[in-house]
Amino acid sequence: MATPNDYRAIARRTDRPMWIWAGCALTSVLLMFGVGIFVAITLLNKDDTGAEAKLPEVWPSKPENALRPVPMPTGEMVAALTDETAAQVLCQAIPERRWEEILGDRTLREAGRACHAVTTQLDVSAQMIPALPEDTSRGAPVKTTVAGKLALIAADKDGTRLSVELVEVAPHNGASPVLLVSFRGRTIDTPETESKARALAEALIAGAMPPGPSLPKIGEDGEIAPQQVEAGPLKDKPLPVMSWLLCGELGRALGVPADKAKPTFFASCVLNGVTADYSEYSAVVSPTTTIAGLPAQVDERGVIVQLTDDPDGKTLKFKGTGDLQALAEKMVPPLLGR
Repeated sequence: MATPNDYRAIARRTDRPMWIWAGCALTSVLLMFGVGIFVAITLLNKDDTGAEAKLPEVWPSKPENALRPVPMPTGEMVAALTDETAAQVLCQAIPERRWEEILGDRTLREAGRACHAVTTQLDVSAQMIPALPEDTSRGAPVKTTVAGKLALIAADKDGTRLSVELVEVAPHNGASPVLLVSFRGRTIDTPETESKARALAEALIAGAMPPGPSLPKIGEDGEIAPQQVEAGPLKDKPLPVMSWLLCGELGRALGVPADKAKPTFFASCVLNGVTADYSEYSAVVSPTTTIAGLPAQVDERGVIVQLTDDPDGKTLKFKGTGDLQALAEKMVPPLLGR
């Protein structure tokens, strides 16, 4: 290392002031210090990015969001499923391997109100919604087509929202005819998402809409034509099929033909002055008795049977004339598949 005497000697030989050489030495030290800080910050940022690029340690995020076996719809009936059933269907409409091919990485899936999937880099959701959006948080969407169907897409550096109209029906009639696929990044360097959103939407449409029935024509008040269907449980059925099942059980419980029943698209049926109605999300039930072994509220307004452990979850409601409690005792077991 140079000493003060060395710098004086150099200064004499070069006729340059000693303070210039001292300044050069100080500048070199500062530059080396700055490079060291830059390298440290770069490494820390790299470590932070790597820490973000991991799959969640706990999955599904809630136990009730785990995938479970569900019947796959056909035709246009995917537009008539309840939210949770539709989420389960969309998560399982294509195999896990196909999800990973499209998203480009190992993929975890869960189903709540929407199908939710994550990779180390992407957070993805797919769900059925009532109508094409007019705008989105990513700005005004652009018209396009996906699988030959009208679609709207909005994309930016953070991700993509793609909405595809699977069935042309009037909005707000109880159906959810639009597939919404949303992509956003989980890391600093978000991969390209628009092409992935299109590929996923096309795959889900093919998987969830194989050839099958059309939605029934829906009247102004939600009414649909009666139809005979094989008796069975309500669980995971499309809403109009639930209505036809309710009509069939009402007829059997009342001992009258069900051909005069009045079903609606909204999982309800009226026959001989009695209404049977299924609700996916209900007001809180305050049990006063049990029906078919399930908590039930019986009062002057009718009978509400709580179908799950959640008091504000799925319910069957009965109102009208006659002994509704006895009617419910007859109808609930077959509607639950017992």
